[in-house]
Amino acid sequence: MTNLLSANLFRLRKSILFRVTLLLCAAAGLGAVLLLCACGKSETAAPPPATPKEAAECILASIKKLDLETLNQYSDNYVETYHNWLGVPTENEYRVFNELLQPRSKRSKRYQSAYKLDQKIMENLTWEITDVQTDKDTAALDMVITNINMAKVLEIYENQLIENMLESPGLGLAQFAADMAELAAGKDTLISIIDDMTNDWDNGGLVSIRVTVSAYQDNGQWKIHLSQDFINAFSGNMYTDTDTDHLEEKAAELEYELEKKWEN
Repeated sequence: MTNLLSANLFRLRKSILFRVTLLLCAAAGLGAVLLLCACGKSETAAPPPATPKEAAECILASIKKLDLETLNQYSDNYVETYHNWLGVPTENEYRVFNELLQPRSKRSKRYQSAYKLDQKIMENLTWEITDVQTDKDTAALDMVITNINMAKVLEIYENQLIENMLESPGLGLAQFAADMAELAAGKDTLISIIDDMTNDWDNGGLVSIRVTVSAYQDNGQWKIHLSQDFINAFSGNMYTDTDTDHLEEKAAELEYELEKKWEN
């Protein structure tokens, strides 16, 4: 029984972080920015980015501003469109900000909740392009991207889920379901954690990631490839799967308490 419970708990712990990340991915995927890039919208139309560096600056600025039209125009964010059996388009797939790009009313609570979280995640995004190597129609750009440490945010959130389960009667599954419902509906807990971290940068609130980003020419226009490493970098290391020692200790405590409840 103990081995079975341990195995189930391990799967539960992984599903916690998986579902948190999944919900974030649906929204992100992923404040206003003062830096104006060549492709930004203005009263006077600006020329498109003419170099790989301009394209990268443009894409990162559009991500920070949640300017998804520009993001899609100068990157490979769009993946494909799904159709029903009649051939009618039902859903579009994008690499990032998938939920915000679906054809639904921007006044819906689901859209507003997703937008609010994405905006909060990208609020502190900064970057530095350190090197550009161009070879005809392709280019590689080395950069350092800094953002809120979303791996730490998710760790804190998962830790709260575990503590809520420990404090709840029975096996705590009802509380877990309630926490997941809150995350899907409002995501307010995650936003609150991010706000707390922005007031304590000295305690690991920011993370800087070195990444090499690919650019390519499409019909004479420079565009940026949204690789998984690039997405992870501007998303604040959101997609790491490494648990800290503290989280492992809390999980072990939950396992011990659940075993006692199971035996009783």
